[in-house]
Amino acid sequence: MLNARDERADGLSAAIRLEARKLGADLVGIAPVERWDDPPPFDAAAVHVYPHSGYRPAELLPRARAVIVVAVRYLDGLMAHLTTGARTTSLQNNFGYIHLNRRLHQITYELAHRLEDGGHAALPLGYNIGSRWDTRRDTEPGFRGAAYGLFSMKRAAVLAGIGRSARNGLVATAQYGTRVRLGAVITTAALDGDPMLAGSACPPHCKICVRVCPSDALERERPVDHLRCYADCGRMGTRYDDVRAAFERRYPRDAPGVDTTGNDFLAIDGNGPRYCKLACITFCPLGERRLPEVWRAARHFRRNVPKVPLEGFPD
Repeated sequence: MLNARDERADGLSAAIRLEARKLGADLVGIAPVERWDDPPPFDAAAVHVYPHSGYRPAELLPRARAVIVVAVRYLDGLMAHLTTGARTTSLQNNFGYIHLNRRLHQITYELAHRLEDGGHAALPLGYNIGSRWDTRRDTEPGFRGAAYGLFSMKRAAVLAGIGRSARNGLVATAQYGTRVRLGAVITTAALDGDPMLAGSACPPHCKICVRVCPSDALERERPVDHLRCYADCGRMGTRYDDVRAAFERRYPRDAPGVDTTGNDFLAIDGNGPRYCKLACITFCPLGERRLPEVWRAARHFRRNVPKVPLEGFPD
């Protein structure tokens, strides 16, 4: 039961993992908040953790002691659909974003509700969508990022043992590869953490995601270029200045004296359709159930989904 105040940490942790799966999570992991400390209480050279961004757990929930991370998987059929050249985004937008976001909100809320029934404060984050403009894009030459969330789900997922960082900038799980979406609950309950996974998730010479990205947002051993990635949203622009202006309107900069940005008001559905074909996820060969004949499918995709024509983008 989650409502036993005097329950041992290991028993409560096991009950939470079971409850999360009952609520519909395909994967669940737990990270004590000490893993966010600087320096971390683990070998950061062995566990490739995403850089810190956004708020830390205790900055969102006072006296936070643990973060529960859940993942829901993409359907194999949706991934197969995205390998085609079909000129539609309705299925992807509904069942690759909106529906999964709603599931994550429901799972994390119900899990937090059960924790609070037992006297443990809990803050559901659902699928955390709020993002801010990263001012390092303005000040650091060659900086490829542009936005960060209010709470880094990818960092939390690695710290909770859900998966490892992958070359496409996503978290790769053993079971589903990068074909998952993430949510979390921060709680004051003292919980036992799951073991973290060391090393890189990707084979050393795999470059499938780099080759299939329609906007060349991925480069080997370099972070994702957020503006190139964003340029594929409905082929919304071709020039760097146009794409950057549109991105900044959606993700206003996190400046001194600014309490909220436009995306901080968003909840589940976001503020418009997402048009990218998710090639970096669709063709990723990681996981137990891999895309059949991934190389042949990737070549077919490259023929049927042309590259986004970009002008003026920095190298």
